[in-house]
Amino acid sequence: MNVTAVARSLALATLVLSTDASAQRVIPPVPAGQPDLSSKNWIAGGGRTEFNDFVYTADGKKRFDAYDFKKDDPAYGCIGASWTRIYLNPNVVIQITQKVDSVRLQYEWMDIDRLVPLVDPTSANPRRSNVPGHPALGYSAAWYDGDTLVIDTIDMEPGYVTTMVERAGMPQSRRMHTVERLSRQGNVLTIATTHLDPANYRTPVETVIRYQATDWELMKYGCTPEEAAVVAPR
Repeated sequence: MNVTAVARSLALATLVLSTDASAQRVIPPVPAGQPDLSSKNWIAGGGRTEFNDFVYTADGKKRFDAYDFKKDDPAYGCIGASWTRIYLNPNVVIQITQKVDSVRLQYEWMDIDRLVPLVDPTSANPRRSNVPGHPALGYSAAWYDGDTLVIDTIDMEPGYVTTMVERAGMPQSRRMHTVERLSRQGNVLTIATTHLDPANYRTPVETVIRYQATDWELMKYGCTPEEAAVVAPR
């Protein structure tokens, strides 16, 4: 079990929350014109998770059927398989920090720290950033569409849309194009993601994952390949 899971399980078991002010982050003001996504931290469990009725290509179905969690799951190397896989992980916190020219998303799972430039969505070649060590997460650019943060990601290495439960092994190719739309409704953060990958799917793959506001602070996940447990997803 990773460091975060141990620490959080112990805290839940004893029902003790830290009141140490030094452990609390200082929340910068949200820049003018941006929706407030950063005054709260977020944890999975804000509502039902949804997948649409997508359709595989013949090659995509073959790749899905060939998935072997014991050797194919990137999590055993402490590597993110896709953005949807990261959002699907239970009991971990996401912290968002909004800036004038960028947005920072810190994912407790695998200690992923993502700094995405804010760009003009009409630009033909917008500036993008990646997360070193996580090639399947690609290169991202972001902008606001009203009260929604849009994150557009391309140039991904092959990976898996998810490695969890019955959908474990849904493939992702180099042709994958992912668009995340993050919006807040009160104390619920909704992440609606569209995956376009003509190599593996005849239709878009659409997911909706909901997080809820939490008083938990971001913790260190502390994954090491030597301690990553091999557990059958399906």
